[in-house]
Amino acid sequence: MHPITVVLTEGYSDWEIAPLCGAGRAFYGAEFRFVSPKGGALKSAAGLPIAETGRFEAPDEGVVVICGGPAFEADDGLDIGQKLRQSRESGCVIAGICGGTIALARAGMLDNVSHTSNGPDYLGNYVKAYSGTGRYVDEPRAVRDKDIITAPAPAPASFAREVLVAAGLDPQKAEELENMLGAEHSK
Repeated sequence: MHPITVVLTEGYSDWEIAPLCGAGRAFYGAEFRFVSPKGGALKSAAGLPIAETGRFEAPDEGVVVICGGPAFEADDGLDIGQKLRQSRESGCVIAGICGGTIALARAGMLDNVSHTSNGPDYLGNYVKAYSGTGRYVDEPRAVRDKDIITAPAPAPASFAREVLVAAGLDPQKAEELENMLGAEHSK
């Protein structure tokens, strides 16, 4: 499997990446790199401290995952677009969940691909230059179009599946993981 670089920010939404990272590493041996825009220590929305993250530099392979959190919704508009575009140009798949989709919209990555997020107006509220409204899919699950994966906040199971498949996991195994993680919702 290809490495998965997870971009975290202060107050990141830990539940959005927990199924991906926990099950991905424990069950499938996925390699994760945890980074942040400037590197350093962070705390999740739940207060879980991370002592150190590397500084986000554009990888030249694998999947780049942007975890949601309030940093992307803030007025200062955290922008990591240049590094996301460099990553994509190097052949990486780019994935965003919840507020992480704002980073993809700011980078212009959602203008020409089918995508989803936290509702039809969510991206436009935070990204004035967003012009992908016509490609928005109002879907409660992750959406993949070519090398872009997006998901709303309550879709960590389908997001984990799509990211792990993009990293090279057998699609059937990834489907089994999603079914296991979502089993409680099928009753």
